[in-house]
Amino acid sequence: MILSRSPTDTLRSEGCTLTGVLSVTGFLKDAVTVIHGPSGCTHHNVSLLHASLAEIDEVQIPCFLSSNIHEEEVIFGGEKALLHALDAAEARDSSLICVVSTCIADTIGDDIAALCSQKRSVPVIHIPGAGFLGGGFSEGIRNALSSLLNLAEADDMRSDDGVLIVGEKNLEYEVEENFREVSCLLSLLDLAPGIRFVRKASVSDCRNIGSAPATILRAPSLQSVGSLLRSRFGMSVIPGFPVGPDGSIRFLEDLGDSLGVDPRPAIRDAEGMVADLYTGFDDLRDTAIRLDCSGADPATVSAARSVLHELRMKEASSGVLLPLPFDPPVGIAGTRRMLHSWRRCLSRA
Repeated sequence: MILSRSPTDTLRSEGCTLTGVLSVTGFLKDAVTVIHGPSGCTHHNVSLLHASLAEIDEVQIPCFLSSNIHEEEVIFGGEKALLHALDAAEARDSSLICVVSTCIADTIGDDIAALCSQKRSVPVIHIPGAGFLGGGFSEGIRNALSSLLNLAEADDMRSDDGVLIVGEKNLEYEVEENFREVSCLLSLLDLAPGIRFVRKASVSDCRNIGSAPATILRAPSLQSVGSLLRSRFGMSVIPGFPVGPDGSIRFLEDLGDSLGVDPRPAIRDAEGMVADLYTGFDDLRDTAIRLDCSGADPATVSAARSVLHELRMKEASSGVLLPLPFDPPVGIAGTRRMLHSWRRCLSRA
């Protein structure tokens, strides 16, 4: 039998679409998330998020409710179960209810959008979370951010409240370190970060994102969200956090040009920081190494090889095996952390 879809098309190696959605909605400070599906979907994701958050010393678990559909709802429909869950969520006195559909809910055909449009004391938005026909973790993040953009209010006036940061990886071990690096680079242009959409943001913050002078996406995979921001609010969009020292220079050039700010003084300062970075790891020069590129992001490999070139480190089959970070190193500080890990490996060799 020939199947129309290959198993490799479903991105199972990336994780569940639902988990991607919850990694966004769980970080809205005054929202409740209702997961419309079996209780197992909620239990699995709460357990996963609890373990992931514990690794980064986050002790507060997001508020998730389940519609808890069973076999009867699968046969006769789960809309009544969703209404009960919405009533329970509304009673929690939140500012927003996010309803996330699961594979089961989409399969049985519940009209989730219609139920979410019913008038309540707080706004309710529907976010697609089913991934049984494809999708994956990244698709869930894009779905959540795109849906939450519907909260934003049009604003013809640009404010000086800061640059909008979109799509930070809330489960990333170095999420705050990466934010500080971007903040440092922004300061070289006399700019500051504004609303973090969505990391520990409020529903009120989501409504006000339209006034930001520019947007920085966490990663190029969020280009579709950037396109929505550009079309709705006319924002300049930087397509990702800077990768490595070279990316930091380009980041300053692009952001300065998009905002009409002369980036040359900032670039000179950044070039000095890069020079200090390499001076601090002068002991690594001319060493023979091997990079562990298995499963690595191509942007990570490219940034690592640029660093090797600057330090005249040589790739050789007999060299010491050096690890690469899971995500590309953000800016100068991310590169410094990568070089520290390399130094530790070389010292043990």
